[in-house]
Amino acid sequence: MRISRIFPILLGVSLMSPFAFAGAKDDFINAVVKQCKKSKAEAEKMATPGRSGTVIKFKTCSGATVDVGSGCTLQCKDASSSIGG
Repeated sequence: MRISRIFPILLGVSLMSPFAFAGAKDDFINAVVKQCKKSKAEAEKMATPGRSGTVIKFKTCSGATVDVGSGCTLQCKDASSSIGG
């Protein structure tokens, strides 16, 4: 019976996870296009996943800027100074 109660919760979390990353990725791509004047295709190539990827660096930036490579430095809100990002 425990599995029958836990399964819907796990299913919901697993379905929501890609969407959470997708929003961060979209934010990154939009920032690269707007701030670095790159094409959307170039920005998508720059959007690397993972814990040390450019999307996470941008989303969790701890300063005023973050270097994402290819001569592109993004201005970002200091995530450490506000609760909830």
